[in-house]
Amino acid sequence: MSKEIVTEKQRILIEQLGVFYEQEGFHPAGARVMALLLIADRNELTFDEIKDALNISKSATSTALNLLLTTKRVEYFTNPGERKRYFRATIVNWKNHMKEKLEGIITMHSLMKSIIEQRPSSTPEFNASLQEIHSFMSFFHKEIPLIIERWKATKK
Repeated sequence: MSKEIVTEKQRILIEQLGVFYEQEGFHPAGARVMALLLIADRNELTFDEIKDALNISKSATSTALNLLLTTKRVEYFTNPGERKRYFRATIVNWKNHMKEKLEGIITMHSLMKSIIEQRPSSTPEFNASLQEIHSFMSFFHKEIPLIIERWKATKK
């Protein structure tokens, strides 16, 4: 068998990050693949290296990689003359991922307003909680551009 892709310490971190990704909605195998691609010493791994490092089936590896490719969390490339595909995390696109998350919050903010407008007055506590969420989203929406500008200023 070839050299181990990850150390025991890295395996523990992969599991911790994998659990976090699961809580974010990732499929368990996809969560571990994503974590592996971020933690492994090499940035690009083959299908078999991923499968072996995580000790998961070919089917689970394939399903996980296909989902991660579809969601643009992972990309692959090939080397000339080789049939192997090498997979890597698309961390260079982190700004796009963040933008997508923020757009989701903006969409939810808009929907929340519509939800509040149609709520019956017979549920005042629940309505107040919805209003509080909407208020926070309004605040968040206004503050995000300022946070981004302050962050950019620290990079100069």
